[in-house]
Amino acid sequence: MKKRHIYALTALLIVLSTVFSGCIEKNPAPEGEGGSDIAVITESTAAETTAIPSSEDKLIALTYDDGPHSVHTEKILDILEENGATATFFVVGYNIEKNINTIRRAQAIGCEIGNHTNDHKNLTKCNDKDIRTQVDLPNEKILEHTDIEVTLFRAPGGSFKNVTDKIGMPLIQWSIDTEDWKAKDSAHKDRTEDERNAELRRIADNVVQNAEKGDIILMHDIYNFTADLSAIVIPELIEKGFRIVSVSEMYKAYGKPLKDGNVYYQIEFTENTGATQSTAILESGEYKVKTKGGNLNIRIEPKQESQTIGKLSNGDGVTVIKSVPGWAYIKASGASGWVNSAYLTK
Repeated sequence: MKKRHIYALTALLIVLSTVFSGCIEKNPAPEGEGGSDIAVITESTAAETTAIPSSEDKLIALTYDDGPHSVHTEKILDILEENGATATFFVVGYNIEKNINTIRRAQAIGCEIGNHTNDHKNLTKCNDKDIRTQVDLPNEKILEHTDIEVTLFRAPGGSFKNVTDKIGMPLIQWSIDTEDWKAKDSAHKDRTEDERNAELRRIADNVVQNAEKGDIILMHDIYNFTADLSAIVIPELIEKGFRIVSVSEMYKAYGKPLKDGNVYYQIEFTENTGATQSTAILESGEYKVKTKGGNLNIRIEPKQESQTIGKLSNGDGVTVIKSVPGWAYIKASGASGWVNSAYLTK
């Protein structure tokens, strides 16, 4: 009887040992070597790469327009996934159904899907009925084939004058325009590989050197050039300390709600420059930019929510042409526009 008990207990221990050993993932053995017995804690690794963005992170948002594309968008998704990054894709209605699997993949890796109209029409030239069609159809197509409820909108060409209250969603603009469409391969069929690489490097340097937390970067995922540009920009932004996320993730992390009918270019941080909005009117003449290390945005219009068209560094010299309370229209090396006058000094 005792021997039978011993045999039974031994068998039970063997079974339990086999079961528990199957629950531990071991390091794969390099070719020609034996495996390691050190368990890999896969849960903690996943937590590091999928942690929810927070206000402590240096966040930046990548956005892609006009897709999806069966080849180029997939290549961009590969790059995003390899780098633990996400983005917002503003898709056009006529590309949705034939590329629905690409949209599903984007969603699966944490990317966001936005609306870029059904036919890429300029909404400022549409009547109210056409506007509703252009806005509603892409949302309906996406929801029909996925469980995605689209919440963000980008107007083709960034044209939204007098139509913001007719969209019914937040309008997302951008603070950094890569102008990748100008450099697309079809527009430069005669350039050499060296010339193409030089253009990739020029645009990438402009993005990476001018990027600040809270920025929204504009690209287009229908070009192979943009896919190659993404392969440079994404890892270099990460190396610079940025965490690349979707628009909604960034605004949520920084506690900035996105509201229907409002237009968003970037998230503003006063610590970028260290001063508040001034009410002073400056005299025309020569000035220098004075910030606490951050860049000073050059804008199209004299208002905080206006589009950014360039950036000035601390110490840069500018010429003030005219001024209104709080804002100065300046000219600097190759750039002109409105800046917050609180950051200019004689």
